[in-house]
Amino acid sequence: SSRLEGMASSAQSKRPFMGVTFDCCKVYLRVYRNAAGTAYEARCPRCYKQVRFVVGEGGSGTRFWTVR
Repeated sequence: SSRLEGMASSAQSKRPFMGVTFDCCKVYLRVYRNAAGTAYEARCPRCYKQVRFVVGEGGSGTRFWTVR
């Protein structure tokens, strides 16, 4: 059981993510890249405001964002 948990947490930690804080409701989320690998898509769990960060060349290396 603990071996499987270790494997799952190891795989999860290697998955690309961004940290997004929704200023509207003071909520922080860890957002993972979509299945196609083309964007990070997030929605505030309280007010449902949506944001989409497109993956592409020349983009930002910033991993943490605040959405206002």
